[in-house]
Amino acid sequence: MITLPNLQASRNKEWATIITMAKNNGFPENIIQNPRIKLALKKQKHESTTKELNQKWVPFTYFGPAIRRITNLFKDSNIKIAFRTTNLIHKQLSKGPYNIQNPSGIYKLKCNTCNKIYVGQSGRAIDIRYKEHIRYIRTNNLQSAYATHILQNRHKYGPRNDTLQLLKACTKGTCMKCW
Repeated sequence: MITLPNLQASRNKEWATIITMAKNNGFPENIIQNPRIKLALKKQKHESTTKELNQKWVPFTYFGPAIRRITNLFKDSNIKIAFRTTNLIHKQLSKGPYNIQNPSGIYKLKCNTCNKIYVGQSGRAIDIRYKEHIRYIRTNNLQSAYATHILQNRHKYGPRNDTLQLLKACTKGTCMKCW
């Protein structure tokens, strides 16, 4: 009775017939009322989820209060608005360095004897950082891990072109830490 697409008048007439039959057969009225209430609630829930499924989501790039006013125009329609930002992680990570000629960033140094690799980062130009590593080797200073490896194992380091390689050019800060 509840699930069939009948008019309200025919549903009421059907319900009166069911109640009369239940009373004539000795059933209490509350036993029949409980399933009717449960089925009616279930039907209402199904109708509300069907209504939600018909809604469409559209993304808007948020630029300020003007966009909020524009999206309020869609409040009474089946279109739901989702805001997105232009400040994406990809854009943060793909920023180029300021100094293209002598960049800062993530670099690797290679030991020419055993081919082990040291990976480091520098917010300054990597040529300057490379010269610091070489100075640590020449002065027997164990301040850098690369210099420590070369000095303790008596390995050879080569010229800049053979030893140093820029892995990712980026500026100092969160972007560099992510890489």
